[in-house]
Amino acid sequence: MNRWVIVVAVTASSFGFGCQDEVRCERERMDLNKAWAELRTAATHHKLEGADVSIWAVIEKKAETLESSFMTRQVTWNSAKKASDEIASKLPVLETNEGVRLASFKVSAETAIKQQSSFEKECR
Repeated sequence: MNRWVIVVAVTASSFGFGCQDEVRCERERMDLNKAWAELRTAATHHKLEGADVSIWAVIEKKAETLESSFMTRQVTWNSAKKASDEIASKLPVLETNEGVRLASFKVSAETAIKQQSSFEKECR
């Protein structure tokens, strides 16, 4: 019986089954890094518009933390969770002169938060 387990394991590894998840997780990590970088840039622009500057500054700083959390394969999970929770808590109180851009930012941030949660469950 043990012999068959070894044969199956060797066969699976030669087909790259274990590697495929690693590649998928790496791609998702890089996607999250990019998403948080784009959200940080958007938060910076909103902050410079002058409305809710203190809230946008917090979001900008937390998005920067998230961007760096996913920059390397060594994800800093605890700080990423705290930063995304902080951003999520700020989304309902945001205001800006451009409603469409704000709505787009909120949807993008909520999507990134969900993607981060899914990534953590599957790849941590």
